[in-house]
Amino acid sequence: MDSNNIEIVECNFDEAEHLKAIEDITAAYMADPMGGGVRMSESVKAELPGMLSKHPAKLILLARVDNVYVGICTAFIGISTFYARPYFNIHDIAILPAYRGKGIGQKLLETIIEIARQRNYCKITLEVRHDNLPAQNLYRKMGFADTEPPMYFWTKWL
Repeated sequence: MDSNNIEIVECNFDEAEHLKAIEDITAAYMADPMGGGVRMSESVKAELPGMLSKHPAKLILLARVDNVYVGICTAFIGISTFYARPYFNIHDIAILPAYRGKGIGQKLLETIIEIARQRNYCKITLEVRHDNLPAQNLYRKMGFADTEPPMYFWTKWL
């Protein structure tokens, strides 16, 4: 596959094929061991596109190869209190298994980095599993690094 065949588009929530891509790619990511290995429930599948479309501070990028949606970058806009500027937090980058290792994740990252620069954002943050070495290698290649000092990512489920 030629990397020139990779097209990155911002999600248009009025296009049914974009909504289906969100559902399908996110469901595939959830089912993957790196996404937790769980099946997406029908209620989440039904609610996710609408919830994302209503979120006031989101950026959803979709990767398409030969008119097939194969990747997603889901990001949310935060505000840095230290810099008084916005930033992106990448919540998900997911590529369908058959398309991994073909430059699609890099193209998604290049696109969100360019958008952040155009908007004068101060940074882009993300989290990555400690055992997801291919993703860590990509993120390092794209200039991401541990914070200094290192931070923990903690969760309290409600």
